[in-house]
Amino acid sequence: MGPMAVSLGRLEVETADHVILRYDLAGGGNRGFAALVDFVVATLIFVAGLWSFDRLNGLVGGEPIGPYFGVLILLLFLIAWSYFVLVEWLWNGQTIGKRLYGLRVIGEDGAPAGFVAVLVRNLLRMVDFLPGGYGIGLLAIVFSSKSQRLGDLAAGTYVVRAPRPQVDWLALRTVTTLGAGVRVETRRLPGEAQRLVREFVAREARLAPADRARVAKRIAERIRPYSIDVAPDADDVEFLRSVARSLRASGER
Repeated sequence: MGPMAVSLGRLEVETADHVILRYDLAGGGNRGFAALVDFVVATLIFVAGLWSFDRLNGLVGGEPIGPYFGVLILLLFLIAWSYFVLVEWLWNGQTIGKRLYGLRVIGEDGAPAGFVAVLVRNLLRMVDFLPGGYGIGLLAIVFSSKSQRLGDLAAGTYVVRAPRPQVDWLALRTVTTLGAGVRVETRRLPGEAQRLVREFVAREARLAPADRARVAKRIAERIRPYSIDVAPDADDVEFLRSVARSLRASGER
């Protein structure tokens, strides 16, 4: 992975293939609203767990748990807190709040943050929350050159603006409208190449036509050796869209 730069609220990451990925850093406003939505969801999980235990205890004729009530509260708190970690990890750097406000957590390589990074940034959420209302976290975002709270600094993550995805709610997968398909041996495609294809398809609409064609050509040159029955002069952009569709279909299988 190449160097990283920040200019006027924009994060630029240069990949090993010298392709520049540009992200708009998220400010404290949208991040605060997204965090509020997520805290409401976590609170609902906590309350639902407490209500469910009370109902179950009543159905079996159990006695009040007395001194074990504290243990129950701690367990429910951990379950509710795990929402931040598991959803952010499984949804590629997004929670419900982040999806609503078009945000995503990424790592230093521009890819969605991995499990360890997500775990670290959420473990430090309590520190960022002090003394209340995300006081320390907001100060860190304001004074950090990369809009990072303490959890982000420790985990090496960044919160960026992401295009609002079209979601297949039945499958809980992000879907993208792609062009006609070509056959690509996706199992042989290196992980870095797969990430470049997905990043390009997700961001191509925001590129100027000339930049889109230039970046597509550079990525396509690396991908074409893995393709089957593709004409050498096929449009690079349509080719990459088809590769992305093949990757998604392979993942679903």
